[in-house]
Amino acid sequence: MTSFKKWRDIRDEHVERAGGEKALAETRRMIDAYVHAWHLAERRKNAGLTQSDVAGRMGVTKMRVSQIENGDVASVEVLARYVEAIGGRLELTATFDDGTYRMGDATAAM
Repeated sequence: MTSFKKWRDIRDEHVERAGGEKALAETRRMIDAYVHAWHLAERRKNAGLTQSDVAGRMGVTKMRVSQIENGDVASVEVLARYVEAIGGRLELTATFDDGTYRMGDATAAM
């Protein structure tokens, strides 16, 4: 008879190999940041803008724009400025078990 592993046991092994739940959550966060940044960089390219164009609009270096497009975003303000520089508007929404609260335009508070 073939013995099968339970999904929970397989998952636990992978979590342990990744360094635990916190390390796994941090890895997921980093991947999500990179994916979101990639999508924003694609929006920039589709708008016909270069990193230099965006840097000029933001008042930062081209290197900083590259960092942002690789997921290195230190604050909501930086993200909002980048989005605005490529022609968008960042809006914030808080999600709770019983619903969502739209906080509005992130640039309005800057």
